[in-house]
Amino acid sequence: MARRSIRTSVTLPERSYAEIQALAEANDVSTAWVIRQAVLQYLSDGVGQRELPLAARRSGR
Repeated sequence: MARRSIRTSVTLPERSYAEIQALAEANDVSTAWVIRQAVLQYLSDGVGQRELPLAARRSGR
């Protein structure tokens, strides 16, 4: 069964996007591929977490 994909957009700082573009170019992939891989890695690293790491920092925990 084919997986359904959802299109979304994000706003990034110019410097971050430039780094993503350079990484994509160096590896002959699209910027979308780099961002997808980063999101997938982030989600797999945080399996089972109920709170984002940034939320804990903001609340002083």
